[in-house]
Amino acid sequence: MPTANPKRQRRKQARPAEIMAAALTLFSERGFAATRLDDVAEAAGVSKATIYLYFENKEQLFTALVRELATPRFDEIEMLIDTYEGSSAELLGFVIARLGEAATTTRIPALARIVLAESGNFPEIRDYYRDHIVQRGLRNFARIVERGIARGEFHACDPRTAAQSIIFPIIMNTLARETFGDIEPLNPAAFFPAHAAFVMRGLAADREA
Repeated sequence: MPTANPKRQRRKQARPAEIMAAALTLFSERGFAATRLDDVAEAAGVSKATIYLYFENKEQLFTALVRELATPRFDEIEMLIDTYEGSSAELLGFVIARLGEAATTTRIPALARIVLAESGNFPEIRDYYRDHIVQRGLRNFARIVERGIARGEFHACDPRTAAQSIIFPIIMNTLARETFGDIEPLNPAAFFPAHAAFVMRGLAADREA
């Protein structure tokens, strides 16, 4: 019996990643609405029929991008929250630093810009991004704040409101850099540590609520 060609098999296994990489580039450059699956197929070097073997439509292709880029990082953050034994302030700093790394070394910011630009016409991709990135991030920060309050490290406050105060400046900084490019005040190397320090001062137990 003939055996499968290993090189061909590796190529087949790599196709979803190649398709997603091509799609993200085109979505970023042309916009989600203006990008056709034919364009993605051409950029990925496959047929349109091949895309349908892995993705039902363009919206599913976008959600696959969110899972591929964001899910492993959120899994890592949640494991850190579950197992961390140090202070809540240190944990908060580590998590903000992890988000800073994701915002500067991955293409997650491009996804945020696509959602912002296309949310009115494609609520399904907006809702998926909201539920799997924004809401998950809010829950993680609320857990850290709750931890700090329970340990007497943070002053009593609404953890959900505090989580919004933490995450939305991060999102806005990321979107601003993605939109305006290199502007010195938007430098992430300065922003993320400064934001972490600002948040920790605001949450410190030795200040009035």
